[in-house]
Amino acid sequence: MHKTILAVSVAALALTACGKSGPPPKRQPGSWSQTFEVKRVEGANADQNKAALDQLFGVMNATTVCVTPEWAAKEDPTANLEKMGGGGGTCTFDKKSVAGGVLDVAGTCKDATGKTAKITASGTLGATDQDMDMTVEAYDNFGAKQGLMEMRIHSVRRGECTAKDKVPGMTGM
Repeated sequence: MHKTILAVSVAALALTACGKSGPPPKRQPGSWSQTFEVKRVEGANADQNKAALDQLFGVMNATTVCVTPEWAAKEDPTANLEKMGGGGGTCTFDKKSVAGGVLDVAGTCKDATGKTAKITASGTLGATDQDMDMTVEAYDNFGAKQGLMEMRIHSVRRGECTAKDKVPGMTGM
């Protein structure tokens, strides 16, 4: 379950770039910080999984990212939704709306081994501030629920890029 939740959590970053109706607006270039908060984890080894996620997200919360103009221009949040299955998996969506700066997504991703994750995400999105709540329910190959994770991701543009910011494409990003 930990690997499924971790993969979907990282993919959630792609969701936070979505925006208003029509083509989603690009994020404003600059220094961005994010806060990942794991609200609830259920399932086998829930305490260990939550501790591992808290540790991972603690590192990510302490990191600022420089969204360069080139990176912002290349972002394609709609395509990122389609790629959430990753690793040979696929995702289908019952809801996939970014109209009016409001994110409303519900879908199911299936990995190459047949495990599934039901994902819902909602939030408010803008060029300088993005706030999203996400729920991931993990199921085994037979459809038995293996776990659940609820989290919040809040990203904010802090100003111009600084020398301390991570730059996309660098090792470790």
